[in-house]
Amino acid sequence: MTTLSFDTILRVDEIVTDVLAMDLIHSCPDFLKLIVEEAGEASGEIDIRSLRRSVAETSLGETDIELVVAGDNGRCGILIENKVRAVVMDRQFERYRMRGAAGVENGLWDRFRVVLMSPGSYFATLEPEHKRHVDVSLSYERIVDFLSVHPQHAFKRHVFECAVTDHRTGYTKLPDDHMIAFYRNYWMVASNEFPQLGMKEPGMVGRDGSWIYFPPLYSGSSVRLIHKFKGIGCELAVVTRNAEPLAEALEPLLAPDMEPRVTKSTLFVTVKTPPLNHILDFETLRPDVVQSLQALDRLRQFAFTTPVRDTISVYL
Repeated sequence: MTTLSFDTILRVDEIVTDVLAMDLIHSCPDFLKLIVEEAGEASGEIDIRSLRRSVAETSLGETDIELVVAGDNGRCGILIENKVRAVVMDRQFERYRMRGAAGVENGLWDRFRVVLMSPGSYFATLEPEHKRHVDVSLSYERIVDFLSVHPQHAFKRHVFECAVTDHRTGYTKLPDDHMIAFYRNYWMVASNEFPQLGMKEPGMVGRDGSWIYFPPLYSGSSVRLIHKFKGIGCELAVVTRNAEPLAEALEPLLAPDMEPRVTKSTLFVTVKTPPLNHILDFETLRPDVVQSLQALDRLRQFAFTTPVRDTISVYL
């Protein structure tokens, strides 16, 4: 048998491993069996009822891969979060559990399991507050081992191997000293001069850590402030499947420098602020940091005005 060799893939995006995993679930019965068994389901007669990617049908966030299987014990929703190097969002896995429970209430499945598919060390370094909401860790290494005895999937195995290598050079394994120093200085300014924003003290930050997340503005919702400090600016983010009609409804309420931006699952209201080069001396950046925090506070106040909050609540 000829041994194939492939070029090294230096950066593997999560959409790639999403699609490869879904292809394996659909086309390889043994891989489906692996997923089902890892999720703690009986491995008897199992039928796939649905298999969807990037599911964002409620205000509770987005599921990377939603697999619904049916067997003798009814239907199980297997909700898969896929990570290569991306940081964990606030309450990300808790919201998986909330979506799973909502699926039971709405009759989509009888029970559910939350699965993290990632390089093994990603799960190992996950904070306990996130880890406790994960039922199963399905490591890329486990997938590579599985595919090693399926030569027809040699390229898929290669991609997952490259993803493991990619992760080792990414966020969780290589904290960036410049970025950590910048975050801490930024946090000190935010805490002392803008405590109303509620910025949490930063921990380890990697070289890709260019989005600063603030706590949710409304209790139990996915409405929050984000500072994308390398270019986009300051944003009010509203996770909703009704992003376009919400943008239209908010349009008359926006200040002249507030720009709506719509994606499939989120409405962003953006105020452009100067990009920040985190490597520079912080004191030279301080005026622009303060300007950005002022913009974030304006967005916070905007979100709490009665017309805006009432409008957002209609579309969540």
